Amino acid sequence: MTHFLSRTALVLLAGSVLAACTTYQSEGVEQVRPNFPVRQGPDQQGAPPATQPSGETTPPPSARPTSPIESRPLEPLPQAQPRPGDSYPPPPPPPAQEYETVTRTTATGQVVDADGPPQTYTVEAGDTVYGIARKLSTTRDQLAADNNLTAPNYVIRPGQVLKGPSSTTKAYVVASGDTLFAIARRFSVNGLAIADANDMELNDVIRPGQRLLLPDGFRDTGPVTSTVRVPVTRSAPAAPAPSAPVPAAPPVATPPPAARPPAPTRTPAPAPAPRPTPAPAPTTPAPIVPSTRTPADAQVAQLGRGRFIWPLRGDILSTFGPKGTGQRNDGVNIRARSGEAVRASAAGDVVYAGDQVPGFGNLVLIKHADGWVTAYGHLARIDVKMQDKITQGQQIGQAGATGEVGEPQLHFEVRFAPTPQDRARPIDPMLVLPQ
Repeated sequence: MTHFLSRTALVLLAGSVLAACTTYQSEGVEQVRPNFPVRQGPDQQGAPPATQPSGETTPPPSARPTSPIESRPLEPLPQAQPRPGDSYPPPPPPPAQEYETVTRTTATGQVVDADGPPQTYTVEAGDTVYGIARKLSTTRDQLAADNNLTAPNYVIRPGQVLKGPSSTTKAYVVASGDTLFAIARRFSVNGLAIADANDMELNDVIRPGQRLLLPDGFRDTGPVTSTVRVPVTRSAPAAPAPSAPVPAAPPVATPPPAARPPAPTRTPAPAPAPRPTPAPAPTTPAPIVPSTRTPADAQVAQLGRGRFIWPLRGDILSTFGPKGTGQRNDGVNIRARSGEAVRASAAGDVVYAGDQVPGFGNLVLIKHADGWVTAYGHLARIDVKMQDKITQGQQIGQAGATGEVGEPQLHFEVRFAPTPQDRARPIDPMLVLPQ
């Protein structure tokens, strides 16, 4: 039987052969002469010659090579090949995200005539009810009824404000997909002016078909067109019908054919008749609906602990929450020096950088991991652009007084969505900022 020796075994065998070639055998046995020169080691140098039983010393035979020795390198050992199942191929890299440029048009609704707020007139010395009615294009009786004036005297006094008939103004009919800020941009006014003209809040929901009175001084510039980059979503190709897999068994030692009984033959069972597969129903993307659960402050504070830093330090001019008279602050306003650096509260991606949101001046929005978003308003200068990747503490702009504020400050918001299907809602920044 042939034996396979490893390289280590070959080396040990070669050493044993060398040792055997330098050893004298006992009396009566012919001494072995190596056929290659042998150098005496330190333990052999100076050792006395071997002594025979007769008392005569026999010098060691001199080694004489019979032929030159040819040296050849050993053949490299074949590398072991992995057996099936020993290793798995690395997973393919994820495909690179593709983007496309999309042009969107908003604020496409119509402008119609509407009844505006009533006209007013401030009474001056010498005015009469009849004369005021003529100025307001109404009748004396109607003016008296609108202002609870009693006949026949119709007593009025200077400085009194009288209401006249409703004025005629213009209104915008809300279209699908509109926002209050897009409408304000179309008519060259700010969102707060439209909200005041319609007795509503900036955060109120507007619905298609709703009529919004346009404030004085509006200028219609037509529908708003914006160009944005959005990720391309491609449908995955249909997977081919699976075929019967052929298992690959690892190589194993098999006994000789004689030692293994022949395998019994089996008649394969008939394949079942194929069943008709119903066509899959068309799938539609799940709608994004507002969250029905609002995380408690303690839960929000726990989720945001250690994530954020202060964008700048200063006195708090306005805290989070309702401010009376229907007003509300969705963040905090921090007093700042004009030109003071404003830094990213956490690492993320810039999803907006511009001045097209009325009331906030220069504004930056940064999207963070796990459903968090931060906003930075009233900036004097913006130092980043959309789709920039931002590190925590990186300067994104300078504090200023742009927008509807009277002194340099930073409006800072933190918003959170518990799941990807939820809309990010404002939370009190003081819950997650270090104290």
